Amino acid sequence: MTTLRRLLAAAALATRPALPLVAAAAVMTGAPACNGGAKPKVKQPKPKAEADAADLVAAAEAAAKAGDIDGADAKYREAEKLDLKLAIVKPHVKMLLSHGRAPAAVEVMLGYYEANPSDTNGSILYANALIAAKDFDKAAEVAGEVIELAPTDPYGYAARGNALVGAGRAEDGLEDLRKASEMAPRDGDLLVAYGLGLKAIGNVGEAALKLRAAIELVPENALANMHLGILRRAQDDNDEGVSWLTKATKFDPTLAEAWYNLALAQNDMGDNQEAERSAQKAASLAETSGQYWYVYGEMLRINEKPDEAANAYEKALAVPQPFAKAAEKIAKAMTDAGRHADAEVFLTNAITKNPTAAGLFYQLGFAYGAQKKYQLGVEALERYLVMAAKDPKEEANRNRAAAEIKALKRKGNLR
Repeated sequence: MTTLRRLLAAAALATRPALPLVAAAAVMTGAPACNGGAKPKVKQPKPKAEADAADLVAAAEAAAKAGDIDGADAKYREAEKLDLKLAIVKPHVKMLLSHGRAPAAVEVMLGYYEANPSDTNGSILYANALIAAKDFDKAAEVAGEVIELAPTDPYGYAARGNALVGAGRAEDGLEDLRKASEMAPRDGDLLVAYGLGLKAIGNVGEAALKLRAAIELVPENALANMHLGILRRAQDDNDEGVSWLTKATKFDPTLAEAWYNLALAQNDMGDNQEAERSAQKAASLAETSGQYWYVYGEMLRINEKPDEAANAYEKALAVPQPFAKAAEKIAKAMTDAGRHADAEVFLTNAITKNPTAAGLFYQLGFAYGAQKKYQLGVEALERYLVMAAKDPKEEANRNRAAAEIKALKRKGNLR
């Protein structure tokens, strides 16, 4: 069975529960009538800026539903210029985070945070965006401000706990997560966060119990189902892992991380057709993640679709969060498709940009050999052997390279 376990570490991404926001209800009252009676309550028209912002939000939602994330982002930003309120910012940030655009989410939240420094709900959302962008120290600082302003809000402790865990301070983070969970023991999202903190310190048994408890409270909690699936896969129970991950994708079809981990679990089980479909869904949802495009390319390659695989690998390098290993796989996919000259051109350009990548020389040697450029093939593979001499993960490739060198020398009558 071909498995991605040897090709890619399946580390769960740092998805954090979305924190609830306090809804502000505006109550309209009428002035007393001249006869002492009360005028009927009349709903006043929205100010023009607010009405225009509402129209822009509707347009943004429609664009996002149609898959035009750039267009939706632009519409949300226009709306926020007219009416900067959390009810607009929150869905904007959620959309950006769900599509792997954490830096943009941080930018949006920073603007709101600076304009509304005392809004703890906004600060919590800002901290979560920082966590997604892996700026853990700043996230912990912002969450600490929330705790000072609202010491009874469990979500401030949860955000700081998540940030501290991400920063490598798992024990400190776990204490905050425990406190948050104790403050609101029937909050499923806080149980999920606590479970992930326990997982971070290696207590997977307790972590699983917290995740299962969250699911008992709210069976359709997509994050709880997803993280329990990831945990069970890590414990080599792929059947249960696939079951939980599949539920997560049903409860929240936009959860890219669930589709990604489902693809890995399906691949582990040898169900590569379904794994390809899940990987494609993940990549399309988180289109800026090079890692997701890489895994999609791997599934296409495994399913013997080399041209499509090459396209996916190319996207893995072209996105804002590129996955460097895809460069080697592009050439392999081109070679599998018989495009040896294209592979040669791609690899020579890639080596110019990254001359220390041993795998590029490995692929180049085979591309040269396929074109009967025997001397060049030998030179590239010998260079690879020198560069990869001490890498234990490259033992199998070193053996193949050595055998190919002998074959090329024989075919080219080389010494």
